[in-house]
Amino acid sequence: MKSKLYILMFLVIFILIAGCNKKAAEDNDNKSAFKVGIAVINNHPALLEIEQGIIDELKAQNMNVIIDSQNANNDANIINAIASKFASDKKDLSIGIATPAAVALANSITDRPVLFATVNDPIGAGLVDSFDKGKNNVTGLCDALPIREHLKIYHSIYPFKKLGFIYNGAEKNSITMLKTTQEVCKEMGVELLPITIYNPAEVNMAAESLVSRVDAFYVVTDNTLVSGLTALITAAANNKKPIFSEDYTSAVNGGILYAIGFDYYKAGRKTGKMAVEILKGKSPDEMPVTFMEYPEESVVIVDMDRAKALNIEIPKELITENTKIIENNKIK
Repeated sequence: MKSKLYILMFLVIFILIAGCNKKAAEDNDNKSAFKVGIAVINNHPALLEIEQGIIDELKAQNMNVIIDSQNANNDANIINAIASKFASDKKDLSIGIATPAAVALANSITDRPVLFATVNDPIGAGLVDSFDKGKNNVTGLCDALPIREHLKIYHSIYPFKKLGFIYNGAEKNSITMLKTTQEVCKEMGVELLPITIYNPAEVNMAAESLVSRVDAFYVVTDNTLVSGLTALITAAANNKKPIFSEDYTSAVNGGILYAIGFDYYKAGRKTGKMAVEILKGKSPDEMPVTFMEYPEESVVIVDMDRAKALNIEIPKELITENTKIIENNKIK
């Protein structure tokens, strides 16, 4: 009987010691793990794809990281609070997805690396001074749009003369895209009608104001606009006006005639590769800005239901085996 009791006591002690050793090992792993903060400006699918791509790349590279991912829900006060939190936490690396998040991090954190993901105009946003190298502790990935090439494609589908453009006047990224679009439209003999918004709730009013005065709408990667895009899609559909978009994720549920956009999951993986380099010791000021490549890293979505409703024929040469088609309310 005593022997059984001794065996039982031994097993209990062994389990307790094993448990303590495991916890100690976990504590040591956590101490040696890199602390990575990811700040996302809102819950738009494109931005969440970038976030997932970053996380997946860090896992694929077997990086020992503790990830603190925070979403600002399109609130400027929240994104600034997230940036302050990452600064006080002394993250080994802070990653800002989209321009407002990246700028907030760069303004709050000056002593540790900051990486931006999918910023259209990082020079205009003050994040870097050139594309050749980072600025102090900041570098990242640029998703500058090939606006000239895309507008020519859209015009070949539907030769609009007046084009509606809704944008957030407080987003430097959007202001840059507006200027480029104005230049290209002038070259093409197209009149651009821009209207400014400052929050997603204003999209409906802007769309209703423009819809009777334009032939089509052009959607760029403006975080505020895409957050309220349903209102624009409804107004355009009710008035039989096509929408062309630079964000393919906004087209997956229908309503947008033709969308060409960068594959944002791939953008996340590219950003993740830069994150790995930094965590392994490379300084951001030694790293040039990385770019998304057009058309290799792009996705095209065509809504044949909208084309039929608008009596518009999509040129066959614009549909390849990689084009995603929406037909009968299903994407394939």
